[in-house]
Amino acid sequence: MTLFNNAITACTSRLLSMKTMGVSSFGMVFCRTLMKTHRGALKRWRQTSTGFKRGIAGRKHGNIGWSHRSLKSLTGRTDAHPTQMKRLRRLMPYK
Repeated sequence: MTLFNNAITACTSRLLSMKTMGVSSFGMVFCRTLMKTHRGALKRWRQTSTGFKRGIAGRKHGNIGWSHRSLKSLTGRTDAHPTQMKRLRRLMPYK
């Protein structure tokens, strides 16, 4: 929330400084918009010191008849692949 307040303050200060400089109030003032966090990615991924981690897929339902050894290998967390890092940083810019 503080990041949003800082952006609003910066935009209003630009408007006030332009009025004192004699610029028309009908002029265009461009303020950098904030990026949005992708909520689906935020719920599925957690940030670590070196990257991101997620749960392993395939363990939620439909596991009757599977061996305990194969189900045990699907527990826990796994790290993001290096090719996913750029996309994850773009989806979650403020994490």
